[in-house]
Amino acid sequence: MALHSRRRFLATAGITGTTLFSGCSFIRSGNGFGNDWPKTADGTTDPLPGGSTDWPQYGRNPGHTGFTPDIEVDDPSEDWTFELSGSLAPPAIVGDRVFVHGGGDSESAEDDYNGVIFSLQADDGSQQWRRELPRIGFGGFSGCPPIVSGGSVYVGHAGENGVYAIDARDSSRRWRFDTGNSVNEAAVGYQGLIFVSTGDELLAFDDRGRNQWTYRTGDDRSSFYPPAAGGDYVLYSTSVIGSVVAIPPAGGSGDISEWRYQGDPGFGTATVADGTIYIPGDDRLHAIDLATGDGIWTAEVRVSAGVATDGERLFFTTGSGNLAAHATADGSEQWRTDLAPRDGVYLRTRPLVTAQSVIVTTEKPQMDERVTTYAVDRRTGETRWTLDQPGNVGFDAVAAGGRLYVPVYWSTRDAGGTLIAVSD
Repeated sequence: MALHSRRRFLATAGITGTTLFSGCSFIRSGNGFGNDWPKTADGTTDPLPGGSTDWPQYGRNPGHTGFTPDIEVDDPSEDWTFELSGSLAPPAIVGDRVFVHGGGDSESAEDDYNGVIFSLQADDGSQQWRRELPRIGFGGFSGCPPIVSGGSVYVGHAGENGVYAIDARDSSRRWRFDTGNSVNEAAVGYQGLIFVSTGDELLAFDDRGRNQWTYRTGDDRSSFYPPAAGGDYVLYSTSVIGSVVAIPPAGGSGDISEWRYQGDPGFGTATVADGTIYIPGDDRLHAIDLATGDGIWTAEVRVSAGVATDGERLFFTTGSGNLAAHATADGSEQWRTDLAPRDGVYLRTRPLVTAQSVIVTTEKPQMDERVTTYAVDRRTGETRWTLDQPGNVGFDAVAAGGRLYVPVYWSTRDAGGTLIAVSD
């Protein structure tokens, strides 16, 4: 399930009361853990050794294309699994490290539950380090996917209402910034800066944690989605009144946005490729010129999560349980495959696009049944393979270094989340 569809998931599952996010619990306050986090860092961190097939941030790159053309898994078998007591977010992968943010039992207080960052070895899933986030005030797992930029891991937190920077090599605390609101969506690393959304504000930081500028949405708008970036702009989409604004990474004075495109209510996450922005609204998919903000075309489709692209086609799941492909040139439908035909089965993950396949995972939030990961031919829409998973809710899959990583979660059992690593 795409992280920004959590609100729909909770409504569908009928979750109420004190649980705000899948895998997120409230934590008691007052133990003082986390007071030693610095506000800024004295120096920078060297980038981790990586390769062309890394997946360092949400959607793989700042434009969130979700495309890994050098990776293919044709006959998947499990390499290893990593289990948590709570839910988890899609990981980030750089070189031989896999970075996971999830909910886990606290090692510093009995019977407590908290958001935790893990660094795992990619070849066997062994743990390299573990870093708990602070537990002052309300805490827990925010559902925010981690990103890696410049040798640091960046992640949002529910309990401390902030963003945290951790050294990717040894898990040492680099800096934290109190945003005033919970950070539930992935940050974006672009042009040496880190961009973070609180829902009401978009904030820009340098790698030492110094706030460079802040953009406020206004009382009539709110954002529930990660920002994106491409060309000369950082792109911030809002709901209620659907809009996307383009902001130069360096910011500016006054109204720092250079253009605004306004359309349907409920704008989702932007995807940027080849000078064009693709963004779903409530009932239409919009293509927008990146340089000018002018509309290019719209297609009448109801997208249930984000949009991925291989440059020729746009791939997305729909509210009716279909995986669909539309042409980037004009928005025309190329194929459509029904992967969730039963009542109570949903298809709401953001597609992962590999050399031959488009990969998505179903979810069954009210059923005690395993979900299925599907690999569909990206040119024809025909199913290439399926893989049943140990959970009833699936999150966005990622791929790097010849492996496919699938996060899943049991919402109907006394069990937590599992990250499954598979390869040929």
